[in-house]
Formats: sequence, C-alpha cells, structure tokens
Amino acid sequence: MRLGQKDRALAVLDFLMADRRPEAWNGWAEVVGRDKREPRFIGDMPHAWISSDYIRSALDLFAYERDRDHALVLAAGVPEAWLDTAEGVGVKDLRTAYGALTYAYRKQGAAYVLTLGEGATPPGGYVLQWPAGEGRPERVRIDGRAAQWTGDELAIPAGARRVEMR
Repeated sequence: MRLGQKDRALAVLDFLMADRRPEAWNGWAEVVGRDKREPRFIGDMPHAWISSDYIRSALDLFAYERDRDHALVLAAGVPEAWLDTAEGVGVKDLRTAYGALTYAYRKQGAAYVLTLGEGATPPGGYVLQWPAGEGRPERVRIDGRAAQWTGDELAIPAGARRVEMR
C-alpha cells in the first residue's frame, strides 16, 4: 500500500490468507509446504509475529501514517466493490500516532461520501488517494466547500468532517 501498488498488496494479502496451516487454526505456521495433506513439521505454534505482520499490513488498507508530511492516508487499499455495499467501509477508534481515527466511507448513488469522526488530528491532515488510471470524481466538496485533486490525491484538512465526491 505504501508503495502505491494497491492491486499487488491485495493479491499478497489474499495469498497469505490462503496459505494458513492448518487452515482451521486461523494462523500461520513457521514452516509451510505446498501440499496441504503432506504430514510435516510446522514449527512451534502459534506464531504471533507472523499474524501481527499480516494485521499491520491489513490495517494499511484503511489508514496509514505518511512520514514525509505527517498526514493520515485513508482507504488507499479499499477495493471499490467494498464501497458499493450499504455499509461501505470504516474504522472506529483506530489507534494512530495522531489519536484515534474514526471514519465511514461508502458510495451513495453516484457520489462517494467520506465522513470523518473526531479524535485524530494529523499535522498534515488527511489524504484520500484515488486509484491511478481509474476515473475519479471531479466535483469534490469538503464540509460544503469546493476542493480540488492534486494528481490522484485529495488533501483533506484535519478537522474536516464530510467529503462528498461526484
């Protein structure tokens, strides 16, 4: 996600989920073979360090801290199909270096709506990244005021509460 390669990041996360052994344990073994039915040593279990790496990477889909400008990058890894559901996606009280982050993001008709909660106050504000090559909405309003994209990024000031994109 942090390298701007959303499709590759999602493919890696899917690959890792498919490679859990034993699958019913919902964890990752130290040693994994290609043949699920082959008896073999799987190392000492569970391996929390492997799971924590996956969780940290999965959380980056929803938000991560960008060092160069101290901004929180939002929903950079969220597939558009997730936004098409009635609930959309969101996080509640996700811990960041700038406080607890809460947001909801979904598609409403022809518009995308991002609602930010109180809590996080990143010095560099928020950044919403639109997937490269995909037609992004051109009309943007942040708290009722017109806003513009810079390339495929939308800068959202800290303290903003509602972003509408059509």
